[in-house]
Amino acid sequence: MKRRSWIELLYLVAGPLIWLAHYLFVYPVNAIACARYPAAGLWASLPASSWIILTASALALAGMAAASLAQRRRVREGRLPRFHGWLTGALCLLAGLAVAWETLPVWTTPACG
Repeated sequence: MKRRSWIELLYLVAGPLIWLAHYLFVYPVNAIACARYPAAGLWASLPASSWIILTASALALAGMAAASLAQRRRVREGRLPRFHGWLTGALCLLAGLAVAWETLPVWTTPACG
């Protein structure tokens, strides 16, 4: 059976790649929202840009969990060494902490303050 090394690499670095996509999405969303609509309406005491950021964060964390679980399944099936499952899980955990850290200001600071 021939392995596709680029797919294995993609699974290994899925967490940091998802974090990068999240990072490159949430900061422009907030910047554009503050530049164009600084006095936009609030819903449950948060502006629309904060809700978009929270949704993106939830999707990023779900994607990391899915990648980690899929990699662990591949390891359990015996197609990969155990190290691959451990490394994917650790990188997804670290990237998940970074996503949480980026999302924290939604709750602690004003969106355009």
